[in-house]
Amino acid sequence: MFLEYHTTSAAQTIELGKQLAQRLTGGDTVLLSGDLGSGKTHFIKGLAQGLGIFMTIKSPTYAYVNQYPIQKSGLRNQDSEISRGKMVFHHYDLYRLNAGDDFSSIGLEESLSDPQAINAVEWAERLEGQYPQRTVSVNLSGAGDDRIVRIEFQSPTVLGENSIEAYYEEWATPPNVRQHCRRVAQVSMTIAQAYARKGEILNSTLLYVGALLHDMARVCDFRSMERSSFKVPISDDQWNQWLKLREIHKGEKHAFIAHEQLMSRGFTETATLIRSHEADLLVLEPDNYDTLEKKILYYADKRVKHDEVVDLAERFRDGRARYGDGDTPEQKKLYRDVEFYSMALEKSLFDGLDIRPDDITSERLWSPY
Repeated sequence: MFLEYHTTSAAQTIELGKQLAQRLTGGDTVLLSGDLGSGKTHFIKGLAQGLGIFMTIKSPTYAYVNQYPIQKSGLRNQDSEISRGKMVFHHYDLYRLNAGDDFSSIGLEESLSDPQAINAVEWAERLEGQYPQRTVSVNLSGAGDDRIVRIEFQSPTVLGENSIEAYYEEWATPPNVRQHCRRVAQVSMTIAQAYARKGEILNSTLLYVGALLHDMARVCDFRSMERSSFKVPISDDQWNQWLKLREIHKGEKHAFIAHEQLMSRGFTETATLIRSHEADLLVLEPDNYDTLEKKILYYADKRVKHDEVVDLAERFRDGRARYGDGDTPEQKKLYRDVEFYSMALEKSLFDGLDIRPDDITSERLWSPY
C-alpha cells in the first residue's frame, strides 16, 4: 500500500528525502526507481541530510557505490539497540548493471543484510526482486521539477495484506465486524492521504493492515451476543467457534488479544499499532501515541459506528446509549475522559490539513478499488 506525494521543486524533493530519513532504522534499504532525470539523486541528497550527512552526494554511476559515515545520533537498528557512531550510509547506483547480474563484487549483498547500514539503491529494478525483507520503495516520475513520488514500506514485522482474510477466518471475525474494519481502513487512508499532500511521511502499509485487522478478535469481548441479532445466517460451526473463543479469552480485551497473537508470530509493528486502538489507552497511556499511525487508527475507529461514518459526538452518544447503564461510576468517568481526549486528538490531527473532520463522510472516502 503506497502513498503518493507531489513535489514541485528540487528543494521539495530533497525535503521529502529528509522526512523519510526520520523513519529509517539500521538495516533499512530504500529502493529507488524512475527514469533518468526523475529526481532520484535529489531524493537521496535529502536522505543523506536527514541522516546528518552534509558531504556532496553524487550518483556513483561508475564506482557503483559510495559510502558515508552516518552522523545522526540516536538511530537504532532493527533490534532496537542504540547505535553509537558505527552506522554507514551506502549509496548504490546500478544503472550500468543488467538485471540478473552478479552483485557480489560491489558488496551489495553484505550491506543489504548489515543491521548497522542504511542503504539507498538507485535503479533498484535491476535487482529483479532480490530485495531484503525490510525496504522502502520510492518511485519517482514526472517532468521538469514537477514530481510524483510513490512511497511504500515493506517489513517482516508488518503483516502482509494478502493474509488479512486468513486472519478473519482464523478468528471467525463476524461479517459486520469485517465491514467495520474496512470502513475504518478507508477513514484512516483518507486522513493519511491528506498528510501525504502536506508532505508528511507515513507507513501506509502498516496503517492499512492495522486498520483492517484492528477488530479481528472482537467477538471475544462483545458484552452480549445473541445469534438472532446478526443480519446474516450464522452456521452452527461458526457459532460454536465464537463460543469457544469467548471462553478461551474470557475477561480479555480484543485489542490485547490481537496484540498478543500477532506479537507471538513476529508481526510486532502491526501488533503494537492494533493495541493502541483500545479506547481507554488514550487516557491511561497518552505518551504511547507517539506516531501518526497510532493517532490516525485510534481516531478513525472512533469515527465509525458499525459501518457508518459519524462525528465523534454521535459515536460517544451511541456508546453511552448501548453500554452506559451497566457501567460503574468509575467507568463512566473514564468514558467521559476518553471522549474529551478524543476531541482534543481530533483537533490536533486536523491542524494544518487541507480537510476538516466534517469532510470525512461515508460518501467521501478513499477507496482501494
